[in-house]
Amino acid sequence: MPELGINRVETVSSSSTSRSRTFFRLTMRWLLRSAALITLAILLFVAAAILLGNTPVNTDFQDAGAEGIEILVLNNGVHADLVLPIDNTRFRWLDHFMETDFRAMNSGHRYAIFGWGDRQFYMETRTWDDLKVSNVVKAFAGLGKTVVHVSLTEDLNWPKDRSRSIRITPDQFERLCRRLLETFERKESGALVLIPQAGYHEQDAFYEARGSYHLFRTCNVWAGDALAQAGVRVGFWTLTPQLLFRCLPAERAP
Repeated sequence: MPELGINRVETVSSSSTSRSRTFFRLTMRWLLRSAALITLAILLFVAAAILLGNTPVNTDFQDAGAEGIEILVLNNGVHADLVLPIDNTRFRWLDHFMETDFRAMNSGHRYAIFGWGDRQFYMETRTWDDLKVSNVVKAFAGLGKTVVHVSLTEDLNWPKDRSRSIRITPDQFERLCRRLLETFERKESGALVLIPQAGYHEQDAFYEARGSYHLFRTCNVWAGDALAQAGVRVGFWTLTPQLLFRCLPAERAP
């Protein structure tokens, strides 16, 4: 009888060990498969971004020349902005901005820099030192609201390695402006919805915006879509500023 008891304990112990090993093997197999699927998804995502970013639309775009309206596309490495004149006879942004929207607005401000993005990330990240991982995750997940950032400037003097000058026709300029205007949240009166006291400095302002920011629709996609709607040559899906610049027309020689 004692020997039977010992054998029984050994059998139970062996069975428990076997189950543990089986559980460990199944867990490792699941983890490896999950890692492989995640890696594959990332590779497909990157491949799609590169392919579509290098596939141009509006391939028949022609520079408007000296008679055209000059705009700039800006690139700070991770974010793209559009710079447009604010007092053009074809479309006047001054009809939509109020002087009181900005703490310091004067007649010397002839251009506006337009950017769009996740509200919390944009408004809480004035410099890269303010960057929070939680804000990045929330933004890419599409969980927050969006804003349009408008910053006034006096000229188009921007470093060549961070900008691209494009001359477009008055028709294209109007289409581009109206596309950007559609991004702004509007009151019943048509007025833009200012976010009070939210600017970084005296010459900028934040406005409530439409649309959802997420991993597949970034600020760079927003800029690319607006340019595409205006008829400018640009990539089909401009996920990064580098991809946005890839298909833009070459800068016109002075």
